[in-house]
Amino acid sequence: MGNYLKKIINKVKSIFNNQRNKRLIEKREKAHKQLIKTKTSDHNRWKNNNELHESWNERTAILGDFIRPHCDILEFGAGNMFLKNYLKNYKSYTPSDIIKRFNDTLVCDLNKPISFDLSIFDVVVFSGVLEYVYNIDSVFNQLSGNNIKQVVISYCCSDIINLSRDKNGWLSDYSKSELEAIFRKYDYEIQDYCEWKKQSIYNLTK
Repeated sequence: MGNYLKKIINKVKSIFNNQRNKRLIEKREKAHKQLIKTKTSDHNRWKNNNELHESWNERTAILGDFIRPHCDILEFGAGNMFLKNYLKNYKSYTPSDIIKRFNDTLVCDLNKPISFDLSIFDVVVFSGVLEYVYNIDSVFNQLSGNNIKQVVISYCCSDIINLSRDKNGWLSDYSKSELEAIFRKYDYEIQDYCEWKKQSIYNLTK
């Protein structure tokens, strides 16, 4: 009787969770359409710290292993600043995000011009960020002309990972070749490439 009751409870929980997830997906798809229409960023989503999934730390660690030591790092989409705690040998670390989660976080919406000085950094990190940027070429254009010698990024290329960009709230859909063309345009060479859960990870240097 006890096992039978547990099965019923688990079944009810499963139905409830599925319905809740369905509602969340529908809500995100509706919000995504509005974002695309207005070419804006999803500030409301990223205000919620629950959107910062712990599983992403594994990806950030892979990116971190490519970063050369004794450098001045700027991380876009810094979130909970896992990278800062993961790295050991660096000169300085500056977090940037669309939401000010910490006192030292520089607020930056990458769908708008970057308003702070980039010349003081020599390494830039984008971990799970560029999917939420409409124009990646514009971002790299702003990086060029500064002292940024290394860029480490992850990106879900549209021809590698078969996921709904609407359901994930992604605002761009570059293919691998289109992304790499941007790197070449701004004189960044691919030193290393690997994949994490079919997400492309690049270590770029000038």
